[in-house]
Amino acid sequence: MAKTETVGALGALCATHEDDEIAFLDALALARAYINRDLSPVEVAGSLLDRIERLNSRINAIVHLDREKTLEMARAAERRYAAGNVLSPLDGVPVTVKDLSSIAGWPRRRGSLAFDGLSPCAEDTPCVARLREAGAVLLGKTATPDSGCKVVTRSAVHGVTLNPYDLTKTPGGSSGGASAALAMGFGPLAVGSDGAGSIRIPASLTNVFGLKPGFGRVPAFPPDIDMPHSVVGPMSRSVRDAAVMLAVMCRPERRDPFAWPVPFFVPDDLADPDLRELAVAISPRMGCKAPLEDREVDELVLEAIPPLTRAGARVLAEDPAWPVDPVEPFQIFWDAGCAATLDGFAVEKRSLLDPTILKAAEAGRKVTISAYQRAMEQRLEITAASRAFFNRFDLLVCPVVATAAWPVAYDVPEGFADDDWRWCPYTFPWNMTGQPAASVPVGFTAAGLPVGVQIVGPWGGEENVLRAAAAIERRRSIAK
Repeated sequence: MAKTETVGALGALCATHEDDEIAFLDALALARAYINRDLSPVEVAGSLLDRIERLNSRINAIVHLDREKTLEMARAAERRYAAGNVLSPLDGVPVTVKDLSSIAGWPRRRGSLAFDGLSPCAEDTPCVARLREAGAVLLGKTATPDSGCKVVTRSAVHGVTLNPYDLTKTPGGSSGGASAALAMGFGPLAVGSDGAGSIRIPASLTNVFGLKPGFGRVPAFPPDIDMPHSVVGPMSRSVRDAAVMLAVMCRPERRDPFAWPVPFFVPDDLADPDLRELAVAISPRMGCKAPLEDREVDELVLEAIPPLTRAGARVLAEDPAWPVDPVEPFQIFWDAGCAATLDGFAVEKRSLLDPTILKAAEAGRKVTISAYQRAMEQRLEITAASRAFFNRFDLLVCPVVATAAWPVAYDVPEGFADDDWRWCPYTFPWNMTGQPAASVPVGFTAAGLPVGVQIVGPWGGEENVLRAAAAIERRRSIAK
């Protein structure tokens, strides 16, 4: 995404300032600047910290900073560059981390009153450990709703996070702090997580790129109650940055018994992808019931076709055929998971959790063993149907969410219940099947609100998802 597009769209909020040029450089541009001695990691980290302190109050994306520890990491990177001992393409590059992941020595509040917000974590979560080993500079922690329980970013701990493109709108969630931070130029990279769309939805609503990797691609520890639905993934302002970040995040982790032993390699043609070998299905409704429709979003989703065909892909209109409405088993998993989450807290802590969790937990307690077992069977049926579909297609292009950003006062678009996932049918099926899926910016509504298009790949297909996303990104850039 070009700096001029971002700054132009955010001009009223983010007035031209001397730090704007640094703020909107991508990760690989920063690394080149470090090698050429045009910039230093300390200069960049300090500039971004100053920018956050100056602008974060406007959107409430960053919830924790530790200036001295960040600058300490930047100084170490600067010494490595001076000595010629660069650790990786991300050495010295700032990254924010969603406050569901642990950073050793930093607190983790999870957006929840039920968690201690003062005690430092003892160890890094695996993806943070890999980024630290690669020399990345940890810039700050980003806002999340309580335990990632919503598709907006609002909590009793940190308040409401706003969309930089329109302060009356939500940036989405639960990685809304991460996406808003990227849009505001608070670093080029962000760690997000996605259990039902929590990377892709905020990426779509804020004009950034987000990838939900397949389950097992990025190691996790300790095992989480949301597995295998929830995974950690990269968010950025460019596809290539996310690809390089993923290559670092998915390095081996012995503690995770589900981590893949298969390495990920950054595709070598992201600058100009050749997609002639790919068959791509496009599906404006994804074979799902869609109670929410928006003509502008539908038209923007179709804008993905010309870039893909110009890159050589064969694009055909076809919907996946689901053996059961995916919302049926997902709702059971969601409600039962919230009930189990609630049971994991001491009785005196439970009332501190977000009402969304408490309401879902109440429904989850009514789920019978046989109903849960049936949901497990349905998930297998859905996964088998998806595998059959991707035996014929290499990729699927479809909406992320059938709306641009909605008013920040609402947890979901007006007219829908906040405990009913049927309004948003396009993201959570791929959490159940464990497949990679990304949101790449595709355009803006007449009101100037961003819209992303979703690209889904088969299990293990992150490379082609990234290549198709890069084709859309490149052609969109050329068109400007």
